[in-house]
Amino acid sequence: MGHDLVGAYPQVRNGLILHQRNNLPHASSKASMKTLLRLSVLTFLLALGASPCFGMISIVDVSKERAKEMGMEVRALGAGPEGVWVEVEFELKGELKSFNRVNLEISDGKKLVLSSALLPEERAKPGHVLVVFTAGRAQLDKINLTVVVGIGDVGYGVRVKEFVDLAKIR
Repeated sequence: MGHDLVGAYPQVRNGLILHQRNNLPHASSKASMKTLLRLSVLTFLLALGASPCFGMISIVDVSKERAKEMGMEVRALGAGPEGVWVEVEFELKGELKSFNRVNLEISDGKKLVLSSALLPEERAKPGHVLVVFTAGRAQLDKINLTVVVGIGDVGYGVRVKEFVDLAKIR
């Protein structure tokens, strides 16, 4: 029908897309911009969601000696004939300065039985974090604590049984 491809591409004037033939603004220019913006946002969110920072914590096992160096103290008291009251306290400095939370996990072998975040006690000294829990004496070898710092990418693992001497608890 004699259409020449020269001039078939739209021109842009003052931010509006104009067709050569009728010089009317292109109706879909705003819709195209919205679609492009939505795709950009969706791409960003998908990339963010796929990053390894969600759910991936590098856990460093902490010995009694290392806990002492970090200023972390684990204390235990009797809580009746079968129970133990366990406290973990540390100052917000050094590696623990950017404290996020303390996770408590109970495992039966390699099977996770329970996982929960412990709430810090309000009665802690200023600049300190204190978390407490009570457990059965026979269950201490199944309990691990993880002190999570930063945005949740590093955790310091405390095997409670290694810190509590049941023979000294009344």
